[in-house]
Amino acid sequence: MHPIAPTPPPDKVILIHHGALGDYLLAWPAALALSLAYPGVMLIFAGSGERLRWLAPLGYRGCPPEFRRSLDGLYGAEELPENLADCLLVWPYVERRPDLPRDPRIWALPAVAGAGEAHARDVLARGLAAHGVDVPGDWLGTFRALFAGERRPGRDVLLFPGAGHPLKQWPLVQFFQLTDMLAENGWNPRFVLGPAELERGMDLGGRPCVPAGEVETLAGLERLLLGAAGVVGPDTGPMHLAGMLGVPGVALFGPTRAAQWGPVGLAALESPLDCAPCTRTCADLDCPAARCLAGLDAERVWRLLEGELAKGNRLSSPGILESRSR
Repeated sequence: MHPIAPTPPPDKVILIHHGALGDYLLAWPAALALSLAYPGVMLIFAGSGERLRWLAPLGYRGCPPEFRRSLDGLYGAEELPENLADCLLVWPYVERRPDLPRDPRIWALPAVAGAGEAHARDVLARGLAAHGVDVPGDWLGTFRALFAGERRPGRDVLLFPGAGHPLKQWPLVQFFQLTDMLAENGWNPRFVLGPAELERGMDLGGRPCVPAGEVETLAGLERLLLGAAGVVGPDTGPMHLAGMLGVPGVALFGPTRAAQWGPVGLAALESPLDCAPCTRTCADLDCPAARCLAGLDAERVWRLLEGELAKGNRLSSPGILESRSR
C-alpha cells in the first residue's frame, strides 16, 4: 500500500516522541514503517538523543534546534510555522491528543483508543494504516537483526523492582523469595535499580545489584540485557527492551492489562484479583495499596520463569532491512 502523503509530498518526515521509554519502544515499529514508506526523504527524530541509537540505522537523524523550537511552539498554535510547512509530522501519544493544529501534515497517533483493550502497538499501527502506511509484519525480526546480534546470554537473571507508578511494583518480599529460588537452581539473580529507586534508597538487604554506573545510559542497559539469561519485572521500559532484544522473562501486571501493554517476547502474569486490571493508563489509578500485585506469589512466577529460561535465546529470522541488503 502506498502512503497517502500530504500535498505536495514532504521534504522531511519528523517523528516526535517525548514520552516514557516503554511508550517509545512501542512506537518503534511505526518508525520503521515510515522509513520504508518514504525512501529518500530526510527522516528526523525529535526526542531524547539517547534513543536515537535505535533509529539511526533506519536513517533518522537528530532534530536541528530551529525545528525543535518550532515544534515546541506548536502547542496551542492554530497553524504550522513556515519552516515546517514542507514537513510531515508524526506524533505518537498515549491517550490525550496534544493541543496541536488540526492540519493534514500532522499525524497524531494514539496508543490507546476505544475501550482500550487492543494492544498499544496495534493501535499505533492502525493509526498509521489509516494514512496508508503499513507496519511490516517482521518488524521484530528487523529490530533483533539490527541490535541483538551480540547477544551472549550468561547465567544472570535481571530483576527490575521499580516502575513508573508505585502501584505497578511487585512487593520486594516476593522478589526476595524469587531470588532464593533462582539461586537454588543455579542462576545468578541481580537487581537493577533505576534513578528513582536509587534516589529513594530502595533497600535490597545486601542482595546482588548491578552497579549504577553500568545502567546509567541506555547503551549500558542494552549491553546488560544482551548478556542476561532472563528478566523479571513489572510493565516498564527495560522490560520492553528486553523482549525486543530476545531476552526471555516474565512481565508482572496488576492494575494494567497485559493484552494492552505487554512487552513483546515475554511471558506475562496478571493479578488473580477480580478487580484487576482496573486502569488503561494509570492516569486514573487511585487504589490505596498495591494489593493486586501482592497476589502474584513468587512460586507461581518462578514456575513460569523456569520454562521461559529453558527456551533460551529467542532471536528470530533476519528482518526486513537485513534481508533487503542481501
